Amino acid sequence: MLKKKKFSLLARFVVDTNGKKIGESISVYEDLLIIKKDDDYYAIPLKHVEVKNNKIHLRGIVQWDKAKELAERWIKNV
Repeated sequence: MLKKKKFSLLARFVVDTNGKKIGESISVYEDLLIIKKDDDYYAIPLKHVEVKNNKIHLRGIVQWDKAKELAERWIKNV
């Protein structure tokens, strides 16, 4: 993904498939979108996100345990 396009994903609300707000995008690491949800961080593969109406929509069912595990890589490297 182009660097400019990655930056366009930052500081946006992230919503689920029903449009319910679940967090905010704070970083892009490798091919992962980093989301802050409450006090926790989650990493979602970029292929599972799309921008609509200035919000990031997650596609499909998110495995939050796995997303939290993936975010640990980001936490260790920032």
